[in-house]
Amino acid sequence: MYLDFKSFFNRPLILGLALAGLLLAGCSPRIYTEQDEQAHFDSYHSYAWLSPPPGKVRDPILDSQILEGRVRRAVEGNLKTRGYDEVQADAGPDFLVTYHTASKQKIESSGASFSFGVLDTFPRGFGAVAVPLGPDVESRDEGTLMVDIIDGRSKRLVWRGWTTGWESQDNYTQEAVNSAVQQILEKFPGH
Repeated sequence: MYLDFKSFFNRPLILGLALAGLLLAGCSPRIYTEQDEQAHFDSYHSYAWLSPPPGKVRDPILDSQILEGRVRRAVEGNLKTRGYDEVQADAGPDFLVTYHTASKQKIESSGASFSFGVLDTFPRGFGAVAVPLGPDVESRDEGTLMVDIIDGRSKRLVWRGWTTGWESQDNYTQEAVNSAVQQILEKFPGH
């Protein structure tokens, strides 16, 4: 069977699907990292979970023990599959793992706005009617999830990964947290 690639890719449906795939790939959350270049990640074999310190509740959804449990399960599952052993914090782990969240309002607009007016002249004078046409402006919460790796001996932050792809409460399910944590920890330079 002979497949003519030129005519195959000339089909509108195929091009539409390819464009949709590229757009979806562009919409996936971005992962950012920073690390201490002096850290010896290859010597890390064991870790302990470090709960974030309690503080003033800024966002009841993000600052909850329920979300902490989801993040912890996701981190433990990921690190276990990568060969790390979880130990108690007082057992001298090679590194500690914790997380942080942040939320901010983001205002988005669909583009520039303009208006037009209509001038009517009647025997009694004139009047103007302006009809604004323009963008839809909306605000939404944008959440950030950060995973921190702290050296077990020096107690210094040696690696941080984060994503700002959290946009709604739908992203706080266990499945969404698992996905976000996996994407973040894929960038962790350990084994």
